[in-house]
Amino acid sequence: VGNHHADPCNSIDTYAQILLSTIDQIYHSPVVQSRDFDSTAELEKLNNTRGLIPHVPGTSFQTQFGHLSGYGATYYSYLFDRAIASRVWKNVFSEDPLNRETGEKYKSEVLRFGGGKDPWKMVSTLLSAPELEDGDAGAMREVGRWKIEDEVGRH
Repeated sequence: VGNHHADPCNSIDTYAQILLSTIDQIYHSPVVQSRDFDSTAELEKLNNTRGLIPHVPGTSFQTQFGHLSGYGATYYSYLFDRAIASRVWKNVFSEDPLNRETGEKYKSEVLRFGGGKDPWKMVSTLLSAPELEDGDAGAMREVGRWKIEDEVGRH
């Protein structure tokens, strides 16, 4: 039923997101205040030490990728939010995605507020995880421990 083959590029994509998150943190750190700061040199160093594909000399990808400036040190939130969504899927929906009671709980605990309630409190309630409620460093650490298991339909 369906196409459930493993995506060979899924881990590569996630790793690329980790690298982009890392360079975003560098670009929004005090190091950029140095007179000799070179954004391309930083990207080159990251790609050549941690990347899967070495930096291509003469290129400056970061100048064409607006997310690195538009999101201001929060690019990591893509991965962070995927981890939360993955946990919600796994713990709330994966066993029976079309369960009416589960859908109603999601609607009443999350959707009905439309951004008018602290998202940490909503996720905490939805996942029955009081350790997330305050959205503090402990909550961030906890989410950081979670895996991204976003293979919908795979158990």
